[in-house]
Amino acid sequence: MSFNSTEFGWKDMTITAMGRTFERIEEVEYDVEEDKKYIYGRGKKVRGIQGGNEKPSGSITLGQSEVEAMIAKAQETNINAKLTDIVFDVQIHYLKGTDLVRDRLIGVEFTKQPKGMKQGDSDMKIKLPIMFMDVQYNI
Repeated sequence: MSFNSTEFGWKDMTITAMGRTFERIEEVEYDVEEDKKYIYGRGKKVRGIQGGNEKPSGSITLGQSEVEAMIAKAQETNINAKLTDIVFDVQIHYLKGTDLVRDRLIGVEFTKQPKGMKQGDSDMKIKLPIMFMDVQYNI
């Protein structure tokens, strides 16, 4: 068995969705949590662990220009569309030299559409919580 020791940095990552590459992306985070519970039987010791439903979630932090572009794209088909109305896939590519890892988030939906700034801010960064149906790792 061989082991690839490539470590990727932020500069090695590209994220695309809705036909565009995010240029003003600040952060991405995604994970899948599985409901699990202990199974008991005779005595007081655990006899097993039973898996249940998966719960994929995460967040994407974008600059305001990216958020406004996504809203404009959504409003091409529905003038009243909000970010929380759209469903899309996200492709995350990690590329360093010839080493490539591709993850894909399936059926992404935003759960909030926040905006805000505070005194001293030079630009708006918007953290958008996401839900999705599945993640395909290293496809």
